[in-house]
Amino acid sequence: MNVFLIGQGNVGTALSNFLQARGITYEILEKVPEEKNGILFLAVSDSAVKPLLEETLRKNPEIFAVHFSAATHFEDNRVFLLHPYSSINKKTELNQILFTLWGEKNPAFEEMLKKTGLDFVYCGKSPGPLYHASAVMSGNFTQFFALKALQILQSSGFSKEVAEKLIRQLVNSSLDNIFRDGIKGITGPAARGEKEVLINEINALSEKDKEFAELFKAVNEAISESFAEAVKTDKT
Repeated sequence: MNVFLIGQGNVGTALSNFLQARGITYEILEKVPEEKNGILFLAVSDSAVKPLLEETLRKNPEIFAVHFSAATHFEDNRVFLLHPYSSINKKTELNQILFTLWGEKNPAFEEMLKKTGLDFVYCGKSPGPLYHASAVMSGNFTQFFALKALQILQSSGFSKEVAEKLIRQLVNSSLDNIFRDGIKGITGPAARGEKEVLINEINALSEKDKEFAELFKAVNEAISESFAEAVKTDKT
C-alpha cells in the first residue's frame, strides 16, 4: 500500500511521527503527485484543502484522498474526512486518538486505512452543524471556563502552579463523574438548589465582570433545570 502525505503542520507532523513509530513506509510530498494509487493524506489548512483535492483527483484516478478539515465539504467517492475529535499538536500521540471517518461508505478503503494503525469509526457521508457544535462545546467551552477559573483563583492570591493543580484535579474528577452518572454526576450549588450561595457568587463575579456573571448565572440555571428534570424522571 502506498501512503503519501502533504503538510507538516501540527496534524501532519503528528501523523508523520505516528507512521514512523508504526513502521509504515510513506512519502512526504511538497505537491500533488501524478498517476499514483494508495492513500494521500492532506494535512493542510482549511483554505488549501479543496483546491488540492480537485488537483489530486484530476491527476490520480486511482488514489484515495484523506483530509482533516471538518470545515470543508467535498463530495466524491474517493475523498474522505478523517476528523480528530481532539486538539492536536505536533507531539500528540495519535495512537491515543479516535478519529471520525466521513465520506461514501467504502469497505476497501477502510481496510487500507486500518493498515496504517489509525483508530477510527465510520460516521456517515458528512458531519452536520450539530456535530461541530458538539466539538465546539467540548473543545472550547470547558477550556474557556477552566481558564476563567484559573484567573479567578490567581486574582484571589493563589499561585499559578497551585491554581493549575487544583483546577486540573477538579476538571478531571468531574468529567469522570458525569460520564459515569450523567447530569447527577454534577455537584455544586446549582445541583443542590442552594440559591443563596449562587446569588452571592453571581454578585461577587458581577463586580469584576458583569457579562461573565450573566453567563455564569445562565449556565447554573440550566444545570438546576436539568438536575431537577433528572430527579423528576427517576421518581416516575
